[in-house]
Amino acid sequence: MRYEVTGKHIDVGESLQSHVKTELSGVMEKYSQRPTDASIVFSKSGAEFVCEATVHLSSGLNASAKGRSHEIYAAFDDACEKMDKQLRAG
Repeated sequence: MRYEVTGKHIDVGESLQSHVKTELSGVMEKYSQRPTDASIVFSKSGAEFVCEATVHLSSGLNASAKGRSHEIYAAFDDACEKMDKQLRAG
């Protein structure tokens, strides 16, 4: 799977990129989806970090979620949790 982890006016370090890849691949494996690529964009809205995650699946479907928090890792975890629920329901 190809990951694109970027930030809008935010430096996305190696540690955060590694966290994103580990957590997201864990969610995908749980539902035996076949993701082709994932796009994760971090930005800031006021005092909060915003994480927008979109995963393209080989079935042609897309799963996307948005998370917010005052901490950048927590913003991603929020988005990842929402994506997990979306895949569980789908």
